[in-house]
Amino acid sequence: MAEYVLYADLNLPQSTRPRIPTVPDVQDSDCTYAEVKVKSQDTNAAADCKSSGKSCCSRKHAAILVVIILILVLAVYLIITYGPTAGSQNSSTTLSHIREEELGCPPLWRKHGRKCYFFSPEKKMKDWEASRGECTTMESDLVVIDSREEMSYLLSVSKYDYYLLGLKYFEKKKEWKWINNMKHDPTMFNITRAYSDYDCTAIGFGEVGTAPCGGSQTTQNMCEKDVTILKRYQKES
Repeated sequence: MAEYVLYADLNLPQSTRPRIPTVPDVQDSDCTYAEVKVKSQDTNAAADCKSSGKSCCSRKHAAILVVIILILVLAVYLIITYGPTAGSQNSSTTLSHIREEELGCPPLWRKHGRKCYFFSPEKKMKDWEASRGECTTMESDLVVIDSREEMSYLLSVSKYDYYLLGLKYFEKKKEWKWINNMKHDPTMFNITRAYSDYDCTAIGFGEVGTAPCGGSQTTQNMCEKDVTILKRYQKES
């Protein structure tokens, strides 16, 4: 029996054929959707940032303020640690562990306790600022009385002369202040004020009284500084 073979050409519709997606197809479908999604997120983020603009700015300002405060704190710490006041404190701390006989003063200076005093023999017309400048050239300053014991000593050596002190009157604040910026303690001693326009002070003849800041023929200069280790003991150490 003869066999018949039937050939058929199937013309399938375009939509039923499987096909590999091309690059343009991918870009037009998924990638386009992804781009739209990202833009949507950015838009939302921008909108959120705009809506909370004050909050964003306040955070930036707060961060800047914190940095400035930290810098100021560091600056103050460095000044306190390495400034001149710190140097004198460290010097006093070091000297406290040294024997009394190892400490001394330069020639023409008098030693009392842990301080050296210079009593100028000159009675020249010299104002308060010039007198302080003279002390500065000798690496010292005008005297600051910080104890009753020191007060007693200075009264004993100034029985017949007046010596300037590092104490002045400030008219605006109506107060007496030392050159170390400390206020005068009236319980330690009273200030005899013979003339209202005398804003400087001098010690002598058993009292502390006012003196003209412009200088006087009867006022002498007096300086003080910390004692130092004598050279012979420096070599031994």
